[in-house]
Amino acid sequence: MITEVLWWIFAAGIVASAAGVVFSRSVIHSAIFLIVALAGVGAMYVFLQIEFLALVQFLIYGGAVTVLILLALMLTRTAAGTPRGVSLTGPHWPFALLVGSGLAAVLVGAATATVWPGDQGKPSLLPIGRVGERLFTDFGAAFIVVTAVLLVALVGAIIIARQEGSE
Repeated sequence: MITEVLWWIFAAGIVASAAGVVFSRSVIHSAIFLIVALAGVGAMYVFLQIEFLALVQFLIYGGAVTVLILLALMLTRTAAGTPRGVSLTGPHWPFALLVGSGLAAVLVGAATATVWPGDQGKPSLLPIGRVGERLFTDFGAAFIVVTAVLLVALVGAIIIARQEGSE
């Protein structure tokens, strides 16, 4: 019972912080709302007893992707208090509301029609030790290559940003 109450509290928090990402006037505030939303999704994975995906969610999305977004904001020299300048209302807002409502109805319908593993009384067990062993023994070289490529891209972005600033 308490788990279900916490589930709905976290779900409401995720939706509210996702709305904060979209409707915030400051880019920095949007990034902070994004961190909260991604951390909430990680907490949902914990509630579903999928600890590996929760860990991946916290580390990769909550950490790395958000740091990448903040780094991109710093490199583009967007002022923290600068509004985006995009109006939220326009001639297409009724169509957007219709499409958004239809998408929400389809997602809610699919979620309620799905038979979830927790509903069957059997928790889905993922052998975390085996997954970790496979990732770091069989795919260790791929991790090193991806790390090197991301580091080169980061250094290149900094060099390009500094050259444009000095002109």
